[in-house]
Amino acid sequence: MSLTVSNQSPPAGGLRRRDVTASLLVLALPIIGMTISRMLMGFIDFAMVSQLGTTAQAAISPATTFVFVISCLGMGIANGVQTFVSQADGRGAPHLAGGYTWQSIYVAAAVGLLSFPLAATVETWFGWIAALGQHGPELMALEVEYIRIALWSIAPSIVCIGLNGFFNGVQKPNIALVAVIASLVVNAFGNWLLIFGNWGFPEMGVAGAAVATVIGWLVRAGVMFVAMLLPSFHERFETRTSWRYDGRKMRELMRIGIPTSVQWLVDIGAWLVFMMIIVPPLGATVLAASNVGLQYMHLSFMPAVGLGIALSSKVGFAIGEKRPEEAELYTSVAARLMIAYMAAVGVLFFAARHGLMWLFNADPAVIEAGAAVLIWAAIFQAFDAMCITYMNALRGAGDTFWPAVMTFVCCWVIFVGGGLAATAVYPQFGLNGPWAMTTLYITVLGLLLWRRWTGGRWRSIDLSDRPEECLPAEACGEIEAGVPDPGVVVPGGPAPDFAAAEPDR
Repeated sequence: MSLTVSNQSPPAGGLRRRDVTASLLVLALPIIGMTISRMLMGFIDFAMVSQLGTTAQAAISPATTFVFVISCLGMGIANGVQTFVSQADGRGAPHLAGGYTWQSIYVAAAVGLLSFPLAATVETWFGWIAALGQHGPELMALEVEYIRIALWSIAPSIVCIGLNGFFNGVQKPNIALVAVIASLVVNAFGNWLLIFGNWGFPEMGVAGAAVATVIGWLVRAGVMFVAMLLPSFHERFETRTSWRYDGRKMRELMRIGIPTSVQWLVDIGAWLVFMMIIVPPLGATVLAASNVGLQYMHLSFMPAVGLGIALSSKVGFAIGEKRPEEAELYTSVAARLMIAYMAAVGVLFFAARHGLMWLFNADPAVIEAGAAVLIWAAIFQAFDAMCITYMNALRGAGDTFWPAVMTFVCCWVIFVGGGLAATAVYPQFGLNGPWAMTTLYITVLGLLLWRRWTGGRWRSIDLSDRPEECLPAEACGEIEAGVPDPGVVVPGGPAPDFAAAEPDR
């Protein structure tokens, strides 16, 4: 029997570094376009809301971050779809891909139910959190106004992560790119209508940005969901017939995805504490400057995240083909590309720090504070590139538990604990204390993740230990009839020499 997989790569031994670079970039470019478009959605929200004044500018980033933290409960699990889909496709079992994707939709529905009680009681529970950060009444009112509505974006945003994972996993990222561009257009136009009350629409201010955000996520999810059901995807990945709840697939998805959810909760939750509790006591000027700095940091890391997503897919596919040496080669190439790009952006941050801040806020005090933020951001850019590279490579290999532990320790001991200590013990340092701890956190985490990858323990992880589903249906039929396909590795059978030679390091 001959099994043709159109996107299989040649053995790593026949690959040159420039060929790997080209292959990675071809896959990554539409994903980078997708992540940049997603960045632009937040960037446009921030820019438009900033026109409402410094207080609104100070409110929007903590509010959006808070909603994202809640979404992480399901996003990390849904993100595991890419690992299973890419590895299934790589080992010649594409029919499994649709089932994993559908399970992520059920995760979205379950987590989305949280929107009802949270939206109904937002003033109470968010008030407690805002009090810890000494938020003023005006600032808190704007944050509550945004969060109450934006909570309804939780379910569609998780659906989008699962569907992104499907299309990226099968190396068809253009579908996700089209979806995110459509949502970007809808969100930007909705902001223009609802924030400022154009064309007779009500002038809703910050609440208008939240409504446009929810609509944008719904459009993005809808475009990808319809595309997933097209005949071209159904024929290969069984996307229409695998819609039933599958307890085994769900458990597998959660086994890989829950550590990622925890990792995201820890990471983004730490940034939430930073923006809502550590920075606000330093004043609205510092908070606004930090918010602007974070927007510029998106310019740096979002394209790198796009490349990281492509890397995760390539690593997963290579491991599915039992070619760990190819996974290492792709990771090495990606690391060089990301470090070069983000280090260059760091130079830009340092050289143009005052001008970059002026584009968002002409207040001299905000410009001066923001310039200091961009200096710290410039210092940690290369280490942030290491974080993104090795986190995604490990995720593609299914190694998610220890990276989550590393992230937790670094986030809450160095970033949060160090930030709180810096402001309490050395208040004379102002914003430099907590931002120095941010730099230390990213530096240490980047080095730890690099060591985890080079240590090679990911090589011993096997996600294909299900004999009854590891092969395409027709291949299983031939094996049962006593005619095994020599090109397919059967779990439980003799492993190829290169797999048996890999130690558990």
